[in-house]
Amino acid sequence: MTKKEMGIDKCRFYDLRGSYATKILNNGIAIREVADILGHKNVETTENYYISSTEASRKYATEFYDKMLKNNIDIIDKIIEYKI
Repeated sequence: MTKKEMGIDKCRFYDLRGSYATKILNNGIAIREVADILGHKNVETTENYYISSTEASRKYATEFYDKMLKNNIDIIDKIIEYKI
């Protein structure tokens, strides 16, 4: 089956590698492992050219940070309550 038959005629081989790298990284595979799988000697090559940020990953990062801040505030509130 050709790329055109699959409806991805504007997709390059390296686009597929980048999608693959981003997906496995977002699913818990370490960046060093991703670099090795892609045959990159340097992790920086993988980071700079193959890993993409997605709307979902940016949303997750923001929610994670918000949750972390809330946990810290909850701890501070408990300390204040204890001292009073």
